Amino acid sequence: MIGYLSGKVQRIRENYVIVETNGVGYKVSVGPELLTGLHPEENAELYIYTYVREDILALYGFAKAEELDFFELLISVSGIGPKAALGILAVAPLDKIRSSIVNQDPTLLSSVSGIGKKTAEKVVIELKSKVGSTGSIFTNQGDKSEDVYGALLQLGFKPHEAQSALAGLPNDCKSTEERLKFCLSNLNKK
Repeated sequence: MIGYLSGKVQRIRENYVIVETNGVGYKVSVGPELLTGLHPEENAELYIYTYVREDILALYGFAKAEELDFFELLISVSGIGPKAALGILAVAPLDKIRSSIVNQDPTLLSSVSGIGKKTAEKVVIELKSKVGSTGSIFTNQGDKSEDVYGALLQLGFKPHEAQSALAGLPNDCKSTEERLKFCLSNLNKK
């Protein structure tokens, strides 16, 4: 699974770029804000979500790891695919989107093309408890939980599974190793 790309931008199109890394060009779908910041023949560093389905293999790129985390949260909601999630991230700054979810206001989300009122309400309901207004999906747990979250994703768990496991962490789990061990034991029980 590709999680990060660093290389030279070879081509820019309406909704994607091609980034060359070690002689291989990767086609990466990106949002309009990131697209305007990229220029041909310049180096780019992108956090990547690899989307794999029976008939598709696609890469989605983000300038910040926080955007990638939020993207993964969005696609954990049934009815929200990668293109819709990218559209949501393009409609407003991340803090404003997070705020609309925390405040249970689906108006911003329903303004995205392809997302109706019911789907926007579903996103708000499902993500309200998972999204903090502080700028991180890990509202009380700090950097160690972000490390554990990333490790769980690398092991093949879905974003919502990793977040559920992290939500149940007891306060006495201090180190990253203890947190990961606790999460894995709980996920394996399910």
